[in-house]
Amino acid sequence: MPPGIRQSPPPWRLVLLVAGVAAYAAAVYWTSRRPSGLTVLLAAFPFVWFAGVGAGQVLDARQGLARRTVALLPLALVLAALALSWNHLLANFRLLYLVDHVGVHAGLCWLFSRSLLPARTPLCTEMAGWVHEDMNCPRLLRYTRQVTLVWAVFFGSLAFASIMVYVVCAPATWTLFSALLCPMLTGAVFLIENAARSLFLPPKDRVGLAGTWQAVRARLDAQSGARASGRPR
Repeated sequence: MPPGIRQSPPPWRLVLLVAGVAAYAAAVYWTSRRPSGLTVLLAAFPFVWFAGVGAGQVLDARQGLARRTVALLPLALVLAALALSWNHLLANFRLLYLVDHVGVHAGLCWLFSRSLLPARTPLCTEMAGWVHEDMNCPRLLRYTRQVTLVWAVFFGSLAFASIMVYVVCAPATWTLFSALLCPMLTGAVFLIENAARSLFLPPKDRVGLAGTWQAVRARLDAQSGARASGRPR
């Protein structure tokens, strides 16, 4: 481990995440070719998950009943919409997948892009600060800003390409693109960026993909612990 880089435990969570994403993509591709109720559930899962995570972020046991109800309202609306439009979604599940796919990648593009605005810290620079003890290296700051721009352009391009493939190509082609090709492209960009560090960064500033993932997880765990400590047991 080069000096100046925090030690990370084995990346078992990263392995589980990659396996989960691969399993979800394979399930989406398989059920899209054999539409059923499971197809709708898989298509709606990201909406339910994001609504649930959002509710968990703002929900606090110290709040009154009215505020807790408001915090849970988005999740309740998503579940109600899913129940009321079940038959329509079953007949138009690919449109739901399109909204899901484009929305996720457009949201990621916005997240990375907004961090490049003046007076903001580029997202990759902020994440590098979770790994590196010394962030005063101009070369590292320049590199992480450029990587942030690369991810913004990449996710924006995927969102645009998803719409174009959906409109121009056959449904099976779009399913193959969204469920299998996009995750593979994202993984390839991760690997390429990880390899590029050996070309553009000195040895003391290089951190592998596993180390980056563990630093992100440690940061998120610390933030979750800080929020939990402020709530009554």
